[in-house]
Amino acid sequence: MQERDPIGVSDVSEAADEYDGYIDRVHNLITRGASEHEIAAYLRSVEVAEMGMVDAKGLPLLELDKRIRAAWSLKGLSQLLS
Repeated sequence: MQERDPIGVSDVSEAADEYDGYIDRVHNLITRGASEHEIAAYLRSVEVAEMGMVDAKGLPLLELDKRIRAAWSLKGLSQLLS
């Protein structure tokens, strides 16, 4: 959660499971061989639709490169764990 913390709760112990609801979908994307861009697109949809992290124009607050880096890290972590 340290690297992928769009709502800034990584240092709040009560929020340790804040992103658990998204793990299964991310895992499924990774195991089926999704690209970093596909994973980043899913992360974007969560940020926008689930977390409401948009500006006044309805655009995502976080930059694409942050989602791509997170997706790359998640894929790497998955490889280490398998």
